[in-house]
Amino acid sequence: MTKVFTLIASLTFSTAIMAQHKTALLSGRVTGYTTQDKAFLSYRNGTQRIADSVIIGSNGTFQFNYTIADPTIASLTVGKTLALAQRSKSLTFYLENTAIKVLSTDSLKNPSVQGGKTNTELSQLKTRLEKIAPLRDALNTKYFSASQEQRNSPEFKKEIEQLSENYQLENKKILETFISENPNSFVSLDRIAEVVGYAPEAEDLDRYFKQLSPEIRHSEKGKAFALQIDQTKATSIGQIAPAFTQANPEGKNISLADYRGKYVLLDFWASWCGPCRHENPNVVKAYHALKNKKFTVLGVSLDQPGKKNNWLKAIADDKLEWDQVSDLNFWDNQVAKLYNIRSIPQNFLIDPNGKIIAKNLRGEDLELQLSKYIID
Repeated sequence: MTKVFTLIASLTFSTAIMAQHKTALLSGRVTGYTTQDKAFLSYRNGTQRIADSVIIGSNGTFQFNYTIADPTIASLTVGKTLALAQRSKSLTFYLENTAIKVLSTDSLKNPSVQGGKTNTELSQLKTRLEKIAPLRDALNTKYFSASQEQRNSPEFKKEIEQLSENYQLENKKILETFISENPNSFVSLDRIAEVVGYAPEAEDLDRYFKQLSPEIRHSEKGKAFALQIDQTKATSIGQIAPAFTQANPEGKNISLADYRGKYVLLDFWASWCGPCRHENPNVVKAYHALKNKKFTVLGVSLDQPGKKNNWLKAIADDKLEWDQVSDLNFWDNQVAKLYNIRSIPQNFLIDPNGKIIAKNLRGEDLELQLSKYIID
């Protein structure tokens, strides 16, 4: 019996390896474009970010070959250049280890995706989410139709926050139901991050992850997600902040260990991040109020390759006088990956002994929030 089990296990393992290396085809036909346009495809294969492009054929056709281990979210755009394509309508769908076809007769405004179990499941989820589209539309209409003066009023901000909260609550309910009803879906795995929010606690991630089938949890993507949970545990309140070293704008290496003996607000941001730039004045105000109380800020920028000048300009424009580091690798910034950063702005307050004592403190009362933790 042991020999039979070993043979079955061996065959299963060999089949899994073959599936990981299978090359699949994405093809499509789209109208509204010319032979001067290109189709741009982007997705992740494990930890690698893939970007590919092909010229649109005379009859609107295109095709890509790709190799992936597990179904993965992809984005497709079309335009004469990548910059122009990114400003136009994009399609989000799944690449799978099977042939996928995209068809559209109106420049990707209402495309159809054919092929793959995961794309079928994604379509089912989108149908559920359309039921709360009126809540989303009401929020967008209210905000974008208001003047800047109206947006600055406390009453308007409160109303927008309430509309946003209502939408997010209903969105979360739909996603939670979908995950519980579809434990064997990669869509469920990918939507956990949306359910738990931009700065989740490890126990929340773990709770939803355990609802998934063993097949999903033991997949390559499942193993990567489990690693994210471990990383989140490592940056929970009460843990010693993970050590790192990264270069400042002048190329000098800065280490978190250099700040032992001080309270440090480890601030993740980027020059291209609107909410980060909006928050920077609050950080500046708190820094100047508390810098004489063994407090400082250490900025980690997720600026993009080749965009160092943008980073430096933002530092100068926003008057950020504290130390800044970056490897200019965008979302692949090594410190951001170490701290499992999935959205910005985010921050961690670290005490003089190197322990994380608070997370994601922000807003006009940032100084007051920080003062609760800083002991003279």
